[in-house]
Amino acid sequence: MSDTESVPEATPESEGSSLTFKVYITAPDLDESAVLEALCGDDAEDTENFKIEQLSGQNTQAVIQRHRQGNHDESDTNPKLFLVFDSTDLAERGTLLVSLDEYHGFDDAVRLLPEDANNVISSLSISNEDWYTVRQDVPEEKTAATPVEWFALYNSVPKKDGFNHALRAMNKGVQDVGVSGPDEEGDADELPKFYKPVRAGSRSLDQIISDHPFYAEENGVDPSRFAVIDGDYRQTGALLVQVSPGRDSFRCKGDVAGEILRWVYINLMTWDEAKAFAGGQ
Repeated sequence: MSDTESVPEATPESEGSSLTFKVYITAPDLDESAVLEALCGDDAEDTENFKIEQLSGQNTQAVIQRHRQGNHDESDTNPKLFLVFDSTDLAERGTLLVSLDEYHGFDDAVRLLPEDANNVISSLSISNEDWYTVRQDVPEEKTAATPVEWFALYNSVPKKDGFNHALRAMNKGVQDVGVSGPDEEGDADELPKFYKPVRAGSRSLDQIISDHPFYAEENGVDPSRFAVIDGDYRQTGALLVQVSPGRDSFRCKGDVAGEILRWVYINLMTWDEAKAFAGGQ
C-alpha cells in the first residue's frame, strides 16, 4: 500500500466497542472447557471476555445469519467480530475469526490458532489493528492442517501479459477494494501468494483435472480445487474447479473471484454456497 493510501477508519459503531465476543461451537463433541482453555490458557479472568453458544452441526453461513440477527446490545457482545470453532483439532485446524461487512463490502474471515485469534480479535475491537493488515498476513498465517501452498492457477491464455494481469488480480482479491488512493498495480512480488502459476499448455480442462492430483502432490498445492485463466476470463471471470468431493466448476467475475477458493478452504462457506454467491456477482 502506498503512502498516499488509507484504509477507512474503524468506528465504535462499525467495530463494536464491547470486549465480549460470541464464540460459536459447531463441531460435535467439542466442549466449552476445551475451547476456553485453547483461547485463554489458565487465565480465568480472560474467559469472561467470551460468551459461548453451542450450534453443533451448523455451517458457518448459518452461524453468520444467526449472529446478524442477535441482540448484541442486550447481550453486550460485539456485533461485528466473532469466533467459530468447527473442528475438534484445535492445534491443527484452529478457529475461524469472522468479521462482518468489512471495508471491502463482504463478510470475511481468517483461520488462526485459538490463542492468536484471542489476541487479534481483541486488537481489532479496540482499533489497535485493522482488517486490511490482518488480511495481509493471511498467506503466512495458515494453521497447520493440510499445509498447502494455497492454489494452482492454470494459464490457458496465449498471451503472457494477459495471464500476469489475471494472476495479480487473483492474488490481490478484494484487498484494496474500498481503499482510498490511486489504483496502483504494485510489485507482483509483494502481493499475497494465494495462487501458484501453472502452464496448462494445450491440455483440455478434462486433462488438467485428471493431472491435477499428481501436480498438487508434487508441488504442495490444494489437491481438491484450483482456478483456470482462459480465453473467457475477461468476459465471464475466472473458472473455479473442484476435483473432489464431487467434480464441479463455476465462474466468478470481479475482485472477489480471488477470494472464493480461500473462503471455501477455511470453511467460511461451502462449495455450493460459493457457487451461489458467485452467480450474484
